[in-house]
Amino acid sequence: MSDAPPRIRAATWNIRAAIGPGEPFPPAWWRHVRRDRFERIAGIVAALDADVVLLQEVPVFNVDGELFDQPVELARLTSMSVRYAAAHAFALIEPESGRTVGSAQWGNAILSRRPLQDGFAEGLPFGSDEALVEPEGSGDPLAGITFLDAPYGTREPRCVLGGTLEHGGVGITVAGTHLSYAGSAQRERQATALGALTDDLATRVTGGRAVIGGDFNAAIEDPELVHLERNFEDAFSVVGIRPGDRRRASAGPNRIDHLLSRGLRALECRVVTEAGDASDHLPVVASFAL
Repeated sequence: MSDAPPRIRAATWNIRAAIGPGEPFPPAWWRHVRRDRFERIAGIVAALDADVVLLQEVPVFNVDGELFDQPVELARLTSMSVRYAAAHAFALIEPESGRTVGSAQWGNAILSRRPLQDGFAEGLPFGSDEALVEPEGSGDPLAGITFLDAPYGTREPRCVLGGTLEHGGVGITVAGTHLSYAGSAQRERQATALGALTDDLATRVTGGRAVIGGDFNAAIEDPELVHLERNFEDAFSVVGIRPGDRRRASAGPNRIDHLLSRGLRALECRVVTEAGDASDHLPVVASFAL
């Protein structure tokens, strides 16, 4: 028998609702969701052979009465358990006619070999009306503009989803999220809240063991992630792939998808480049020794 310690394999992936890559985000995005692409995504998830998979940009939506419940479908296609959370719901309005054709939620999902216990979902902080998206003079296109005057998506509600995964005879707190793409101060507040919540649950419930992951919309060395970087171990760094390394690139050249841990030791971490153009992001997968 092998003397190797028990391991857990985790992954994170922003699947972009099976719309596929491309900029900017398409109007009437629901027209661009392809069932064949979605099934391809499910196949890639299954091939990751992970014990837990953190997914972002996973919608539940209906158009003209037809329901597409992506979390439930992903669970069915991968034979995994699922949890899902979205911080808001919204109408789907045809841009040409102004006709309301349905509604949607846009959130995070977690697939796991075993059902998560002690599940939780919690909204993350967002910018106030009077707060600036970015400081004046920062060079950002939204510098000097308040959230009240900025486009709606700059403070789209965000949440963290998680629970306890029983694996190898121990419990592990698992948390997945998608931080805001705009507003570094807003993103820092979200990252700090994510770290504090996970730290508290891991300390009280799972003996300090935790895995955090998701699309953080920032590189690990960026100031807004300092709380997470100080209090959790970055899996890439542990296996020798330092901040700034091009091997971290998971969304074009951007290094914004992460797996962090506490009480576990990363053994490998990589970007799954073979996922190709299934999404505008690539999965990140890591194995940890318990």
